[in-house]
Amino acid sequence: MKLRRSFANPLDAVARRGVVLLTWLAIAAFTSVAVDAARADDSDTAKSAADLDAEITRYLAASHSKNPAIRPQAAARLRALGNAAVPRLLRECGETPRDMANLAPEVVEILGELGNAKLRAKLWEAVGDPDFPWRPAGLRSLAHAPEKDESERFVERLADPIGAVRVAAIEAVVKLKIDSARGHVRQLLDDPNDRVRRAAAVALDGFDHRKALLWLVEDLHRTDRFFYTETGRRARYESARALEDRLGDRFGYEPGDAPDTPGNRAAIAKIRAKIEELTNKNAPPISNVARAGTDIAGNRLGLEIRSCRRGEIWLRWNADDLLLVGTGNPARVELEKGTTAKLLKLALAAATAVEDRRLWGEAGCDHEQFYLAIEGETVDTFRVSKGPAPVADLRPDALDALVRALVATLPESGSDPRLTDLRDRTRRALEAVGGTFDPASAKPNDGKTDASEAGATETGGGEDDGSR
Repeated sequence: MKLRRSFANPLDAVARRGVVLLTWLAIAAFTSVAVDAARADDSDTAKSAADLDAEITRYLAASHSKNPAIRPQAAARLRALGNAAVPRLLRECGETPRDMANLAPEVVEILGELGNAKLRAKLWEAVGDPDFPWRPAGLRSLAHAPEKDESERFVERLADPIGAVRVAAIEAVVKLKIDSARGHVRQLLDDPNDRVRRAAAVALDGFDHRKALLWLVEDLHRTDRFFYTETGRRARYESARALEDRLGDRFGYEPGDAPDTPGNRAAIAKIRAKIEELTNKNAPPISNVARAGTDIAGNRLGLEIRSCRRGEIWLRWNADDLLLVGTGNPARVELEKGTTAKLLKLALAAATAVEDRRLWGEAGCDHEQFYLAIEGETVDTFRVSKGPAPVADLRPDALDALVRALVATLPESGSDPRLTDLRDRTRRALEAVGGTFDPASAKPNDGKTDASEAGATETGGGEDDGSR
């Protein structure tokens, strides 16, 4: 191959020198900009150091925004500040959990991610205080990166009265691989809270107790509702996701469809077969608490309590004079004949007394909601709601009288875990939301409605009573 040598035009040489000159000028300009940027960064750093307190103040204010999308963003900004935010956040935590309660729960939930021992100590103190309103957020914060020497404290929280705290404790037990806690977690397969049961099943599967997945399969059959809240549908979606994660396949199950469709029946059979393949065919018994529930007709009155300090309580009074406690496959308590009718009269009188008002207080972490089904599917609701700070006499007098009557029908306790200390738990939850009342004066009309006086008996639940 011959090389051809070309002789360039002198003008091309000039052009090349111009390009070189422009290149050097561009490099110089870029260097100047880089230097200026570096100086600006130094200035910004100094400015950030000077204005850090104001910046944190803005984020703390935003964390209390009424816009639910803004609150977690503000907390994320605080977390992104890292160690720089720790001194101010320690001051905001104050000396006691009561001081720390002034923080938004979204902020409490990021404190444990900052890797500061003093903040962790504050969180543990708050989690141990039953009156601290953000205990679930506090333990989730600690469980984000649990430490081995905290193992015993996490195990203790498996028995916490708040379901969301128990779920966070299970998460920590799994992360720390606390084998000694397996027995405690296994007991939570019978937990009254279905979210706790699902978390326990997933955790036990991770501990090679794979039969626990059958508790998730049970949820796939659920069709229960709490008035217009589709509790069964929610359970189907959550359990289907968990099973797909653990088994790698959903086998065609569609949680949005009824469990008894041909496609879902076939899918459930395939899921069971897969679990049998992983274990053996000896399926463990599932208690009434965890059995799949169906939609129960004839509910006339309902009371739903969700308290950031006292947990959740779900109660229904049925036209058949049955008290239904819990969601899913509820515990059943037989009431004296005519009890529901008497309560219904009081509820109608309360509805008339409050006229067209339906809400007292404002949206917050404490609320109680009353359900009144008058005709067919029509359900009227009345809600009392507030934030963590106490509000005296928030509940109106008309509803206060109804509350006293409802509480009087509740049994003191029972063998079903959902009935344990039911009357006292309900009273304390109601007082945490709407204020104190006098349970002793609770007598709907002139009939006996105290469960013990009325001869109330627990009838249980499960396949034998048609709840499946």
